[in-house]
Amino acid sequence: MSPPISIRHAVVTDASDISKLIVSTSETCCFSEAAPCPDWYLNSIQTQAIETLIASDRMVFLLALNDQAIAGVLAIEDKSTIKYFFVDPEQQKMGIGKLLWQFSKNSGEFGARLKVRSSLFAVPVYERLGFEAVGPPSCFNGLHYQPMANHNPPEHPIKVPPPTIPP
Repeated sequence: MSPPISIRHAVVTDASDISKLIVSTSETCCFSEAAPCPDWYLNSIQTQAIETLIASDRMVFLLALNDQAIAGVLAIEDKSTIKYFFVDPEQQKMGIGKLLWQFSKNSGEFGARLKVRSSLFAVPVYERLGFEAVGPPSCFNGLHYQPMANHNPPEHPIKVPPPTIPP
């Protein structure tokens, strides 16, 4: 039996591991040899950039830990924009993303309306979370995305037992 997934807020010293997760997941799920990851995007998800974001008052970074290793990350800017939402590809479809989402919703990390520039790979995930496309797929400097918004987040979050949060 595997240990339970725990959820906690990120600290600056987590930045290197968060960066590695985002880089590896992006390269595995969102890019290919024919459509490589743009350099500007890779630079924006390096350790120093992630450290700056974690330290910002505008950002909330939540981590899902599986056996003390980062298995997922959800970063929310100004309670209104999903900045990063990644789960380790080897641990996808295990409920880790759903736990991060429910924890965020139940702990008040989301505002009344959420928006995201979803990778085309992740559109079905966001649709299952109640998001809808709010425009055509777009491309910014080699990064293809679908603008999406959740216009009707539930007023009463689904009650799930909160994940274990280490002290």
